[in-house]
Amino acid sequence: MKRRDFNQAALAAPFVAQATLAQAAGSPNSALLNAYYLRAHMYTSVPRQVREDLRWMADIGTSIVSIAVLEHELVTAVKNIDTICDEAAKAGLQVYAIPACWGALTAAGGVPSVFTAKNPQTWMLKQDGSPIQGLTGPVSSIHYPETFQFFCESLDALCKQFDIKGVIWDEPKGFRVDHSPRAVAALGKNAPEVEHFKATTDFHSRVNRYIKGRYPDKTICLFTQPHFPRAFSEAASRVALLDYFGADGRPWDLEEDAKWKGFGEGNESGKGKVLLGNGERLLELARQQGIKTLFLVENHNLPAVMLPALDAGLPKVLAKNVDMLVYYYYPRNIEEPERNMSIVAKHIGARFRKR
Repeated sequence: MKRRDFNQAALAAPFVAQATLAQAAGSPNSALLNAYYLRAHMYTSVPRQVREDLRWMADIGTSIVSIAVLEHELVTAVKNIDTICDEAAKAGLQVYAIPACWGALTAAGGVPSVFTAKNPQTWMLKQDGSPIQGLTGPVSSIHYPETFQFFCESLDALCKQFDIKGVIWDEPKGFRVDHSPRAVAALGKNAPEVEHFKATTDFHSRVNRYIKGRYPDKTICLFTQPHFPRAFSEAASRVALLDYFGADGRPWDLEEDAKWKGFGEGNESGKGKVLLGNGERLLELARQQGIKTLFLVENHNLPAVMLPALDAGLPKVLAKNVDMLVYYYYPRNIEEPERNMSIVAKHIGARFRKR
């Protein structure tokens, strides 16, 4: 079955936009369903396809659609992002933005940061003076005022141009030891790792205070990797003014994950990045901070042989009753995408679809 045929078949079920809109604005204890909708607006955007995609999401009970916004897209993709916002409103969905690769300090994009490339004076440094490298290049330090100003100005551009209801900090990358001149001046030459973590917590807290101060109605979410050291997770959970905190990972446990260790080139499984077990530790951290809980189901980068594990694991993840569940809509690098999305629709739709 072709993707468009699959969409049309799914949309044969009754669709009531007001139902999902009511869910998004429901009681504080209402669980929300959020769809990660990445790169649909890059360069060419087809309104009809966007409309079909959003209606599919709404049909299974999705309340929120989240789009990654690269730095330059605040200028180059304005019309395309507007289209998503307009069509989302018609489908009864709220739109959240994922600041993607900003300063190389956030994920969800896989491209170099324009800001970081233009501002080498802000680079995070190793002890030997060489730049710390992220996935796609150098990373900007949270200690430079230029970095904070860039985040604030970009958030202003985001919130003023688009009907964005929330912001998602996806896997913050600043929680590491930094030997840049500003970091040394602020923390000392041989500051322990915990002090660097605290400084990063403070940076994101200041950014959040800026958001809430100017746009108090915006929801702020943050999640990080559940297999990282506890000190990392604890520091991330202490970021101020978060509405939701949690983890992203595979929807299974460590026993299942161990089966996939070393499985194929580019495999993201087998590393302990799992929601069941490891991810639950982050849910507990959220509760300790009085923050609502979040899980992002990583149904991306899955070969077909792992789809039975997705099928078996999703009901167990749903049983954790997190406050916000996020899934990838037609994620990247997967075999049998229709089967992947059918599994998502079967389990998540059974839980969230409005009858």
